[in-house]
Amino acid sequence: MSIENLTAERLMTANPVTIAAAAPLRAAARLMLERSIHCLLVPGEPGRLPGIIASKDVVLVLCDGEPELLDQLKVADAMTTPAICVQHDFRVRDCIRLMRMSGVRSVPVLKGLEPVGILSFTDVLRAATG
Repeated sequence: MSIENLTAERLMTANPVTIAAAAPLRAAARLMLERSIHCLLVPGEPGRLPGIIASKDVVLVLCDGEPELLDQLKVADAMTTPAICVQHDFRVRDCIRLMRMSGVRSVPVLKGLEPVGILSFTDVLRAATG
């Protein structure tokens, strides 16, 4: 089966794990570790695109300071907002190109402005090797 013509919705991880922008950065890091994932969706205000916080964002904070910063900073201080997003009916090959050009490993998948999942390079690998 060729994955490049499949849609984002077909390969995405549905029901993404979310965290509030006001949550402590340490809570985001712990949640990613507990769930063995590398990013969390940060819901936006109604009618706005979501944000995303990745393990890379947390590590970059640690490059600038001590681990205590994880208690002092909020998710909003380190997340990417708005996130680079794709629509549910986008072809996976186009999603991969967008992700590569944008330097991201995961993108929220939307129906309109509503997040319905996250598509990651891991999802693509799983489909290609499964």
